[in-house]
Amino acid sequence: MNIAGLDRLAYIVHAMRRIISRVNWELAAWVAGLAYLAMVRPHAGLPDFCVFRWMGLERCPGCGLGAAVSHLLHGELRESWERHWLGVPALVVLLMRIVQLIKLQFMPIIPVK
Repeated sequence: MNIAGLDRLAYIVHAMRRIISRVNWELAAWVAGLAYLAMVRPHAGLPDFCVFRWMGLERCPGCGLGAAVSHLLHGELRESWERHWLGVPALVVLLMRIVQLIKLQFMPIIPVK
């Protein structure tokens, strides 16, 4: 590789570092999680990410919450309520947090005089 190629590669790496450093990973995680729950079919059964169930416990307070949110995103309020009664508040809190993170990410910070 010649010097021009190395300079171009260094520029690309530098640009990628700048882009990655500006990504709000919490915002990306919440949006990706809700997008996943909106795309999957809640009746098909969601993968189980419950640490308590992995440890062999029958039930934990959050079991069914992801499925409840998925039902809500598909407009199935009754099924959501049956899976977990905190589905509606959880979705509201997540959406509020996403809006808050978007404001922090994209709104300019105005210095106080």
